[in-house]
Amino acid sequence: MNRPFAPAILLSTVLVIVSACASGAAATPPAAPIGSPSAPPSTPSSPAPSLTLPITTPDAAAALVIASDARFAGIGPRDPNMIGGCCWYSAVALGNGSFQVAIEIGWGDCPAGCTSKHDWLYTVGSDGTVALAQESGPAVPAGTGGGAATASGFDDLPAGPGIAGQALAGPTCPVVKPGDSACDGRPVAGAEILIRDDHGTVVAQLETDSTGRFWVVMPPGNYRLEPQPVAGLMGTAKVVDVTVGGTFEIVQIAYDTGIR
Repeated sequence: MNRPFAPAILLSTVLVIVSACASGAAATPPAAPIGSPSAPPSTPSSPAPSLTLPITTPDAAAALVIASDARFAGIGPRDPNMIGGCCWYSAVALGNGSFQVAIEIGWGDCPAGCTSKHDWLYTVGSDGTVALAQESGPAVPAGTGGGAATASGFDDLPAGPGIAGQALAGPTCPVVKPGDSACDGRPVAGAEILIRDDHGTVVAQLETDSTGRFWVVMPPGNYRLEPQPVAGLMGTAKVVDVTVGGTFEIVQIAYDTGIR
């Protein structure tokens, strides 16, 4: 049943609001000290890619393309010195205010270079218009792509930012057929990984779990992951450079089994 409005209650409410406003900044609690255990790193807010206009850099153009397809989630820039990376993007300015973004997703024995690959080529206008210019390669299997690691084992990560990944060893078959999941890399458990910051200082030391996975909360910045030798595997996995923004960056560590 509806009750009649009480003017006395309204007056009381107005008085409370006026009193609160008069107190001003005095009621604001002091900020927690930087680095305080009770104040975890905050996640920088990022505007939606479609709202970051005009597009003025290749990386901003790449961000729009990556946001356009769930399979591209987590894909990082191409590292020409890295062997074993399944997925990457490269972006360049075309000189007319637009950009060209290339995306590649690979699968099948990726620690040795990937036996199957699918490529996309996009153009991105300064107004944020994304257009597919070219596409080639076999169909991408379900669960393959930059976000595959998240879908298969990192869906319970805490709030970022940070670094997560998986260490895999391959090849696992003398002859690898395209699309043959039986020859995919096997998880490397107990692998030690050092993480260094921009100054070369070790800021974290991790060990992969029974599924080869690892994760650590890290503030935004540039880091280098240095996998350590693992008994029974050839040499040492290549270092991985990663830039952490406002979320978790997913990486892959590739060890060599020596099987050929």
